[in-house]
Amino acid sequence: MTEMTPEFPHPGIRVHKNAHDITVLRLHYEADPEKGDGGKVFVPEIERSLSPWALKAFKQMTAPELFMREYEIEAEATQGAKIFQLDEEATLEDSFPIPPEWTRRMSLDPHPSVPHAFLWCATDPWGERWYYRELWPSLSCFRFENGRLTGKAGPCLENEHIIRIKDYVETVKWLESSENPENECQGKRFDENIHARVIDYAARAFGKGTNDDPEQPNFQQRYEMYMVMPETRLTCPTFNDAKKDHDVGFETVNAGLKAHLTLGNDDKRKKRSRIHIFRDRCQELIYELKNNRREQLTPTQALAKDPTGKIVPVRKHMTDNLRYIEMSNPIYISPERPKSTWRPQHAGIAY
Repeated sequence: MTEMTPEFPHPGIRVHKNAHDITVLRLHYEADPEKGDGGKVFVPEIERSLSPWALKAFKQMTAPELFMREYEIEAEATQGAKIFQLDEEATLEDSFPIPPEWTRRMSLDPHPSVPHAFLWCATDPWGERWYYRELWPSLSCFRFENGRLTGKAGPCLENEHIIRIKDYVETVKWLESSENPENECQGKRFDENIHARVIDYAARAFGKGTNDDPEQPNFQQRYEMYMVMPETRLTCPTFNDAKKDHDVGFETVNAGLKAHLTLGNDDKRKKRSRIHIFRDRCQELIYELKNNRREQLTPTQALAKDPTGKIVPVRKHMTDNLRYIEMSNPIYISPERPKSTWRPQHAGIAY
C-alpha cells in the first residue's frame, strides 16, 4: 500500500490541484487491497512500479498513454500522444508477390477538394492482413498513356490537380488488372478478385449540387456508375458503408499492430503483428501512422479547458482507410467457398 504523505493523505487517495488551484482528491486503484497489494514491478515505459493486478491491466492496453489515463487518473496523458502504436520491426515488410487466392479488399476515402485516397489489403489463410498498395495522387500528379494516375506521399498543395472520378476508376482498373507488373505470382499474371470495397459514406453528400441545381449523382453513385461500364468494369462494383467510430477504430487498429514474439524459420524469436504493411508501396500510410497525434493544448488553452483528446486532422486519409478495413471484419475466405448470388428485395434486408 502507498505510505501516507502530504501528497498521499490516505492509501489510494491522490491529491491534485487543477489550473484553478482547486484541490481534487482522486481515488486510485490502490485503495482496493486486492488490486494494490503484492510485489511491485517497475515498468520503464511509464516509469511506475505496478502491482501484479495493475501490471496485468497494463499489458492488456494497446498504448501506455491509455493506461496512464484510465488507471493512473492522468487525464492529460494522451495530449499530443501518437494515436497508433506502430512497431516498425513487427509490422513493416518488404513487398513480395501476393498469391491470387488471398482475400483482397479495398477502401476508399473520397473528398470534395483534395485527392481521393485508396488502400488495398489482402488477408492470408491464417487471418493476417497485408496492406500491399495505396493510391494517393497528390504532389506532381500526372497520367501515363495507359490511364494510370501517379503521385507521391506528401501534403496537398493549394493548386492541387482536379482529378475526375472516371480517372480514378481507370487507374484502379489498371492497378487491379494483369497489366500491372505487381499482379504476378509464380511467373503468371492475373486480374485481382476484390472481395469487398468499403467507402466513407460521406461520399453520398459530395457532388450533389446546390438547392437551385438539378439533382446530380453523388460521388458514390458516380464511382459505381463507372465501375460497371464495360471499359472500366471492376470486380465487386459496389461499396459497403464504413464503420466510422473513431475510438473503436483506433483500438481495433492498435490491437492488430500489437507486436508479439514468434519463432522464425531460423529458430530465433522475432516480433510480429497481425497487420503487415509493405514499406516500399505504402509510404503515405506509414507516414500517417507515425504522425497522427492527439491534440496538444497550449498552456493558455489548458487554463481554460480540459484535455479534449481530439485528433489533429492533418493527412489522415490512409489511416482512415486502415480503420475502415480493420473494422469490416477482414477475414480470409476460401476461394472454394461458393459466393451467394442472392440479392435482397430492398436495401438493408438480410437473413
